[in-house]
Amino acid sequence: MVGSLNIAANHTRPDIAFATSRLASVVSRPSHEQLEAAKRLVRYVSATASVGLEYSGVRQRLQRGAADVKSGEMLLSCYTGASFNSVKADGTSIGGYVCLLGGGAVSWRSKKQNEVGLSSCETEYMALHHGAKEVVWLMRLLEELGVGQEEPTVVFCDNESAVKLAKNACLHGLTKHIRPKWHWVRRLLDKEVRLEIVKTHQQAADIFTKPRLARVANLDGLVGKGQMSKLGFL
Repeated sequence: MVGSLNIAANHTRPDIAFATSRLASVVSRPSHEQLEAAKRLVRYVSATASVGLEYSGVRQRLQRGAADVKSGEMLLSCYTGASFNSVKADGTSIGGYVCLLGGGAVSWRSKKQNEVGLSSCETEYMALHHGAKEVVWLMRLLEELGVGQEEPTVVFCDNESAVKLAKNACLHGLTKHIRPKWHWVRRLLDKEVRLEIVKTHQQAADIFTKPRLARVANLDGLVGKGQMSKLGFL
């Protein structure tokens, strides 16, 4: 059951990525409550079978934390985020990202972080690292397809401390313990990646790091989710 949900979550249904990721972490020994949660998720997918990803075919012009659609341009963008200390069993956090192109999501991830972050800044910084890696791969793929972009990809993060940590290479007592590999994103700044702060209510990555509360569900439109009947598929 969870395996089938995972296929949908990885390819066409970013809205169930968080729930599927959490279910996959307990698939070896599920409790009755977790089994019921999996059945509830199956019912949700069945009831929303007409939902799909919409690609407008236009490029996005990105300015200071907001995406402003402009015809004739197509720019890759990315949102990264993390939910600090959300896995109470071991103190780890859930990290996630979503990459957008043509008005819709083309790549996304929701996964428990392997390391315990000591602050929300640190967990957001690790999520930023994974999002930047995906951006670099997508930019190279687009270049091979002949539709590469010359300007850096904008990566949005709603944690100001994490953005400042990436932009400022100075050693600080509260962050000197962070593993060197997480600082890799600094090498990409202004070359392949440009970091911007986004307001929390516009943070599209929240649907990959938090349960589907009302505020999180309202973010679906930011990743291109729409009714396929309106898009001409049904």
